Amino acid sequence: MARSRSSLSSSSKWRYCNPSYYLKRPKRLALLLIVFVSATLVVWDRQTLVREHEVEVSKLSEEVTRLQNMLEELKDSNGNAVGKIENNGKHGKIPGNKVFEDDPTDIQRREKVKEAMIHAWSSYEKYAWGQDELQPQTKNGVNSFGGLGATLIDALDTLYIMGLDEQFQRARE
Repeated sequence: MARSRSSLSSSSKWRYCNPSYYLKRPKRLALLLIVFVSATLVVWDRQTLVREHEVEVSKLSEEVTRLQNMLEELKDSNGNAVGKIENNGKHGKIPGNKVFEDDPTDIQRREKVKEAMIHAWSSYEKYAWGQDELQPQTKNGVNSFGGLGATLIDALDTLYIMGLDEQFQRARE
């Protein structure tokens, strides 16, 4: 009548696999069902993300190939860029001594930025020359960096790049 010790241990190992175990315990059956559905959703979502990632990677690789082909079309046999060559002074240069025509909107923007720099620089020269910075509302110079002339030093490269040679020379001196 009594079961042997080995049959008890083997039956206890496999009792969770027997459907009758869960039929007697509906809460555990519900828990098992919830765990199974959750795991299925996680795996399915992960597979969907992987597929979407693969599609996006293939689109990007096609775009890279298309751009590489366009770049090859723009290069001549020496590897130099080929472009429209004109000499009216309103063109940007690229390596290889080729010149491309600038957009009129870009030219206007550059001029507006240059005008703003001239306005700011002339105010600095007039109200705060030699000091670290200009307070625009009070029109006073302030030495907040120990009197090193921070604005002078910071503006040198901007003045040079913008071609404001006269202002650059005064700041350098």
